[in-house]
Amino acid sequence: MRPRKEITTKIQYILVALFIIIVIGTIGFKIIGGSDKSFLDAFYMTVMTITTVGYGDVIGLDKHPLGKLFAIAYMLAGTGTVLYLLTTFAAFMIGGELKKALRRRTMERRIAKMHDHFIVCGIGMVGLYVVHELFIAKVPLITVDVDEEKIEFLRAHQLNVDLLVGDATENEVLWDAMIEHAKGLFATTNSDNDNIVIALTAKQMNPSLRVVCRCNDTKNIDKIRRAGADTVVALNYIGGIRMASEMVRPTVTSFIDKMLRDKETPMKVEELTIGANSPYVGRPVGDIDFKGIGNILVIAARASDGEWIYNPYPGTMLEKDMSLIILATRQEKELLQALVSTEIETRS
Repeated sequence: MRPRKEITTKIQYILVALFIIIVIGTIGFKIIGGSDKSFLDAFYMTVMTITTVGYGDVIGLDKHPLGKLFAIAYMLAGTGTVLYLLTTFAAFMIGGELKKALRRRTMERRIAKMHDHFIVCGIGMVGLYVVHELFIAKVPLITVDVDEEKIEFLRAHQLNVDLLVGDATENEVLWDAMIEHAKGLFATTNSDNDNIVIALTAKQMNPSLRVVCRCNDTKNIDKIRRAGADTVVALNYIGGIRMASEMVRPTVTSFIDKMLRDKETPMKVEELTIGANSPYVGRPVGDIDFKGIGNILVIAARASDGEWIYNPYPGTMLEKDMSLIILATRQEKELLQALVSTEIETRS
């Protein structure tokens, strides 16, 4: 159970207990007072007793010895409950729980409106870097982790993103992350088994979701893929390739890093997908007016079956769901995407 639910449930139990005690007191004092006393008198006596105000005896307990015993027992139980309730509320506010609960409530409302966002499950060092890249790219995202303190971990790295506290292997948590409207999910926990469950669950809940999984042991790559991951990143394998590349082709590695990550460089390696309904399907690459938009360079094309075409010629035929890898500014990429969309609307 989540912290906010625990606190809310605790307060609800106390309020119910308080209501029951008030009802018992009112009925008890009414019976003691007899027909001469109204329920209002009994209720008044009840409230005076549990609040320890002590304005006086309006029921006439001096004439009812058993009534005094009832009043004694009632004072102990009723007053104790009220004090416990006040103590809980005080701890709730002084301990910062109220502020946290309000912040969580605001976050949940914000998350409920999200569409085409990314979900990052597991905020360790790997998850942190994933969040950092998405945050820089200014794309909508939600982080998920079982540790509520990870929000401070993110804040310490100047990452102002929402953290949903919970186990990402559970359906309820992924529903709370609006997975049915998400564009992609990263399973970045340090457990391959958890990443397998997350990938399997996520794909069942949203088959169109793109899932990228972290893999610690290369023996589990096939298992993670069979679970539904679209891409599996084996950290040791990728790290080894990167180290070798830094040794034998350092300039190439630096160039790729600069194109992907350098904030000062406007030109980036971008990806453009030719949709199934695009009017460019079945037409050559040369039909797209790249120069009319800007200084766009087409580096490669990837067909829907995974085949790569490097440095495609102008006569290369475009296929549905083909991806073009281009070198362009973000604005040029957006203009090119808008051009395709505009032509679709014009022709329809």
